[in-house]
Amino acid sequence: MGGISLRFAALLAFLMIVSASLAVTVVAAGSTSDGCMVLIDFGNGKVLWTSVEVQGNLSAFNVTMDAAGQLGLDVSYSESSFGVFVNGIGGVMGDWPNEWWHFWIWNPASKAWESATQGPSSVAAKDIVALAWSYVMDRPDFSAQSPLATPDHKSPWTSFRHDLLSTGSSLTGSSAKISLAWNKDLTNGPIDTSVVAAGDRLYVLTSGVYNRTQPHLSCLNRAGDILWNATIDGAKYQIASPMITENLVVVPSSNGKVYAFDSKTGAPYWVSGTESSRTGLTSSPILYRNQVIVGGGDGKLYSFADNGTLLWATKVASSIYFSSPAARDGIVYIGSEEGRLHAVAADGTGEIWNVTVGGKVRSAPLLLENEIVVTYSIYENMTAVDGGAVAVSYDGEELWRVDVNATSSSAAETINGVVVSSEDGLTMISPGGQVIWRTSLGAHITGSPSVGKDAIYAVTFEEQSRVVAVNLSGAIIWSYALEPKQFSMCSPTISDDVLYVTSDNGLVYAFSLIEPEPVGGGNMLFLIIVFIGIFTILMIGAVGNWIAGKRLD
Repeated sequence: MGGISLRFAALLAFLMIVSASLAVTVVAAGSTSDGCMVLIDFGNGKVLWTSVEVQGNLSAFNVTMDAAGQLGLDVSYSESSFGVFVNGIGGVMGDWPNEWWHFWIWNPASKAWESATQGPSSVAAKDIVALAWSYVMDRPDFSAQSPLATPDHKSPWTSFRHDLLSTGSSLTGSSAKISLAWNKDLTNGPIDTSVVAAGDRLYVLTSGVYNRTQPHLSCLNRAGDILWNATIDGAKYQIASPMITENLVVVPSSNGKVYAFDSKTGAPYWVSGTESSRTGLTSSPILYRNQVIVGGGDGKLYSFADNGTLLWATKVASSIYFSSPAARDGIVYIGSEEGRLHAVAADGTGEIWNVTVGGKVRSAPLLLENEIVVTYSIYENMTAVDGGAVAVSYDGEELWRVDVNATSSSAAETINGVVVSSEDGLTMISPGGQVIWRTSLGAHITGSPSVGKDAIYAVTFEEQSRVVAVNLSGAIIWSYALEPKQFSMCSPTISDDVLYVTSDNGLVYAFSLIEPEPVGGGNMLFLIIVFIGIFTILMIGAVGNWIAGKRLD
């Protein structure tokens, strides 16, 4: 083989490597296509995302139908001379003047959802980066809260138990790998509340340094930098978590007041009071039908307008401690210190029913499709000695009961059933009330479990608390000891593939839950071609040396 042929072959092998690199680049670019992202927000915390490739003269309605097909959802709509009106998605039908389906278009310049001024059949899809449908109720001025899930931050966690149904579940993140992305000392005493997250912001409520500082609401970015702090005057130890709305962060306080701050700047927006009680507010709020709803230490369920005006207060018990409300179909559910589960009309007309569960109900009711699950604890001389989980029908009839030992934690929803934490560890219960498995974590759990894509996360309550991941079969996957040593009472938060926890040591921790990218597809093709190219070059060199040696001979 001549020198020119050898050089040509070497050049060809080099070009193969370059081509492989370019091919993988094209594959990677294709995986994040220029399609239109579509969000379906059911208004109760359930959000679904997909992307539709836009070709030709597709309208936003065409894209909506394609997206619904990808997600396995049916769409009910009507047509008129004004265009297409979407009546229902995924079997959830509009119920005006209550919730109905609103159409939104993403503005990439302002990074905000904007209410569409035209119907979906009149909007050209080629001009849209993302569109959304959300099932919400109009405000009195006929505006509506825009979705909190965005194309950049697809999985918000906006209240203590994630959503209106108190599922404690966000199906993101992988259990396969964990790494500490960052931790941040907020330098303002213990943190026993949960992180809430939406957009590029996190919000955390600290308790203050005993007899030295007041509690703070701290706003952090996703990198863990503090953007601002807002002081909660006259308050003490905080165990209730904040809640995020479109423009506000709402904070219940141990001083019996409810505070609202501008979510961007931290500026005070309004303060409203509840009747005084020894414990103040230990219940975490929800936003339902444009009402901020929270349980009071005085045993009343309170509703405030988004400007802080008291709308109604319904007395249900002598005290509500730690139990947080959940809501669906015009009814709000909450537990009480009398050991009852209460169903209250969301329009303020009063209590609909209550059922005795036992002990003290300090959990947030978990609202499943056909039943409500709450936990309870039985106390003797101020000490919890036993407890369990109970399922109740939406008519107030008990369906099943499982002993799980003393617990004040809220149940979380999984694809296999519900999971409950207690002094015994974690217990998975089937929809019919059968124990599937029990797993001890070697310590008591005070907070509630939270569920990701393929794992359950909990924080132990011990001298050096640990974050523990358990798979859906009950096997412990990993455990991470929090430094510096201290107790933790928090319930984990999962948002955008990051797990957030807090501790009495005053720190916030962020753990990355990104699944390791498998070697496959374009990456494997690249490696194969590179290997062949390198092998070819080496062989060409070897053959060239052999030929040159022969010539010298």
